Amino acid sequence: MKLALFILLALLGGCQQLGLATPKGFDQQLAEAYGVHTAVVSATTVAVSSGTISSAEATQVQTQALSARTMLDTARTLESTNLSAATNDLALATTALTALQTYLNSRSK
Repeated sequence: MKLALFILLALLGGCQQLGLATPKGFDQQLAEAYGVHTAVVSATTVAVSSGTISSAEATQVQTQALSARTMLDTARTLESTNLSAATNDLALATTALTALQTYLNSRSK
């Protein structure tokens, strides 16, 4: 179970850790952020199942991940009408997801 958590958390690093180019356009960045959201949710499930985090911690992570997902959905909606606001929402959601990723990584060690 811990091996699965480690593998999943390794995937959370995304393009940068693999040496791939960072997404340039808004749509690419949004798609990557949705991918990170999915990975955070999956890693949280694995972490609570393996006992790495408590169910209370998992609930808090899931609540924050849901908030980040809402920001991503808002950014997607605003893209065609207010790109500046959409970019801000995307940046906020990405920052939140990165913080969650860092938290989960720190608990797996």
